[in-house]
Amino acid sequence: MKKNLIYVFLVVMAGIFACNKPEDNLPEPQAGVLKQKANPVAVPAGDPLSQQDLDKTVIGLLESRNDFQWEWVDVKTLWSAVQYNDHSVAIGYKPLGAGDISGKLHEINVKSGAYKEVHDAMIAFILKELNAVSENPVSLNDILVEDDQVLPILTVRLTDKNVLTALYNLENVRYIEPLDYWPADRSRISSSSGCDASTQALTAADYTTITPGAILPWNYNNQNVPAAWNVSQGQGITIGVIDAGISSSQPLLGASFNNGDSNVGRAISTDYTLGNGPYNSCTHGNSMCGQAAGPRNNQNATTGVAYKSNLHFIRACNDVVLDASSEKTAVKNALIRMGNRGDVKIISMSIGTPFSSGVLKDGVDYAYGLGKFILAAAGTSFSWTSWWGVIYPAAYSSCVAVTGVKENGSKCSSCHDGGAVLYTITMERTANSNRNSLTLPFSGVTPSYIGGSSSATATAAGIAALVWSTKPNMTRAQLQTCLTNTAQFYPSRNSTKGYGNLNAGSAVNYAIANY
Repeated sequence: MKKNLIYVFLVVMAGIFACNKPEDNLPEPQAGVLKQKANPVAVPAGDPLSQQDLDKTVIGLLESRNDFQWEWVDVKTLWSAVQYNDHSVAIGYKPLGAGDISGKLHEINVKSGAYKEVHDAMIAFILKELNAVSENPVSLNDILVEDDQVLPILTVRLTDKNVLTALYNLENVRYIEPLDYWPADRSRISSSSGCDASTQALTAADYTTITPGAILPWNYNNQNVPAAWNVSQGQGITIGVIDAGISSSQPLLGASFNNGDSNVGRAISTDYTLGNGPYNSCTHGNSMCGQAAGPRNNQNATTGVAYKSNLHFIRACNDVVLDASSEKTAVKNALIRMGNRGDVKIISMSIGTPFSSGVLKDGVDYAYGLGKFILAAAGTSFSWTSWWGVIYPAAYSSCVAVTGVKENGSKCSSCHDGGAVLYTITMERTANSNRNSLTLPFSGVTPSYIGGSSSATATAAGIAALVWSTKPNMTRAQLQTCLTNTAQFYPSRNSTKGYGNLNAGSAVNYAIANY
C-alpha cells in the first residue's frame, strides 16, 4: 500500500470475505478506521534471525538495561521472534487519536462504537493481507488465538513478514508482540520452577507456638505483625491471589479455612483461567495463600498474616515463570476477573517474566483502574542469566513491587531488586539462605520453608489487608500512604529497596490515627 494512505476497505472486499468465509461473519469496516503511520518502516529483507542470534539480541538488551521491552527492537527482530514456538502475536489496538488509553481500559467497551470498528477493520485487514500472500484461502478460524471480549487485544498466529510489517505500520496498533517468545535454552529453568517444596529440615529457632496452637513464623516479628494483630486481623478484606495452583490436599485452605481463631465466617473461593481447575501439584500457589491468609489454627500449622481475611484464588499459570503465551493470556484474564469482583481489594502475584508484555500490562492496568491494590514479586532468580532487575508485572507503575531481604538488610540470596521496588520484607536468615519464612505445606501441618520475593509479596499482601481492615473506607492511595509513611527508610527511598521493610504494627496505628 502507498505511504501515508488511509486504508479504505471497499464493499466488494467485504463481500468477498462474506461469500468465501461465512464463519467470519464480519460487518463491513467503515472507511478511514485504520491509518498508516506517517513514516512506515520497510518489510525486513532476507531471512529471519536464527534462534541463537535472536536470543543473543534479546538477552543482550535484557542484561545491558536490566529490562526488556519489545518496542525497543526492530521489525526484523519481531518477525524473527514469531517464527519459533507457537507463533502467537498479540496486537493491542485503539481508535485513531485515542492517545494513551492505559488509564481508561476499565471504561472501554470493545463490543460497540469506535473500538468495535477498529476491531472489525483490523481482522478484515489481517485477512486481506494474509490472503494476498497465501496460496490457500485463510479464514479467521485458521489464525485466531484469542479475541478478547473486554480489552482491546487481538491475538493471532502469523509468521509472514509482510503482514507483520503492515500491522506494525498502523497508527491504531498500540503494541505488537511475539507472545510466546522464550529463549531456546530452557535447561536452567525447569517446567516446575518455584513449584518444588523445600527439603530444608525445620529448625526450632524459626518459629514459636501461639494460641490456639498455631505456628508463628520467625520473620513475622521483623515486620511487627503480632503488634498489628492487637488492632486488626484483616476481617472484611478479600485478598486475591493469582498463581500456579492451590492444593486440594490442604484443608486449611479448604474446609478448615475457618479453623481456630479464624472462625469468623470468612470465605475462601477458587477459580482458574488456565487448565481444567484451580488445583495442581505445584506447591507455590498453596504457599502464597498460606502466608497471606492461612488460618490461625489449632492444628500446629503456620498462621497467615491476615488470618481473618477472605481469600479468592485464581490459577493462571503452570509455575512462577510466565514463559508461555497461554500463561500471559491467562494471567491477563485472571486480572480481569479479579478486577470485576467488587469484594477483592488486594491482588497478590508472586509470578512473572523478565520480558515486558503489553498483554500483562493491559490486565494490570484494567484491575488498577477498578481500584485494586496490586502487589507483585520483584523476581526470584533461577540462575538463568546474570540479570537481576525487577521483573514484570512488578515493574509496571500500576503494581507495587516487593522483594525479600535477609535479617541484616542485604538482598536475599535469590531476590531481584531495583528502582521499581517499593517495599521489602525480611524473609531469610543471614547465615543460611535455606531458612526462609514458613507457610502451609501441600498437605499435612508440618511448616514448609518458602523464600524469595514470592514470599515477601504474599506477606506484604497480608499486611496490606491488616491495614485496610482498620479503615475499610480508606482509598487505595491512603492505604499506600499508611504503608509508606511507616516503612523502614521513610521519608527517604533507597535506590534498590524502596522504602524498605514494612512495619505492620505502625501502619495499622497510622491508619487509625489519620483516617
